[in-house]
Amino acid sequence: MKTKLSKTKTKIILVARKLFAEMSAYKATMSNIAQAAHMSRRTLYMHFKSKEEIYREVVEYEVNHIIERLQKAASSALPPDRKLRLYILARFNVVDNLVRGNKYVRYDFVFNSLRVEQLRRRIDVKERQLLTEILQDGKEQGIFNINDPVSFARTLLIMFKSLEQPFVIIGHRNRNYQTLREYVDLLFNGILNKTKL
Repeated sequence: MKTKLSKTKTKIILVARKLFAEMSAYKATMSNIAQAAHMSRRTLYMHFKSKEEIYREVVEYEVNHIIERLQKAASSALPPDRKLRLYILARFNVVDNLVRGNKYVRYDFVFNSLRVEQLRRRIDVKERQLLTEILQDGKEQGIFNINDPVSFARTLLIMFKSLEQPFVIIGHRNRNYQTLREYVDLLFNGILNKTKL
């Protein structure tokens, strides 16, 4: 019985996720969700007391998915410098996919950064941990010239977050990734042309 309830809840979350992307979490109603899930409102209310509860579960689903993708990038067998590059690209790819798949999330990234910050707290904690691990590994191997991996991880995260809004506003995938590659090169190499020295 518990497995069936779990499958039903998962179905509701996935249906609500799609519905929120199409019509926003603000406009969607419990009736809309029940109808899209092909179930009665009574069945829906057996699993969730309110739309806010469903919304929290949808956010949790997204957060877990994002953390899983970031963890995968951070766990690669690459050397720390290449792993950090992969991590940065994966991180912005997650942001890009998130805002491309949901115009309301895109709107929040551009105009409601406070809401985005509230929703991403757990992601930020995980990101600081993953970045610290990569940086610590690189420091121990003599690849990164940094004193304090924990502080540097915090600084990197602030830098990444400051780049998200322009990244989202540009909105053109090829241009975004060209710019992102330039940011990554800047992080690793600075802006001086070594051939001119």
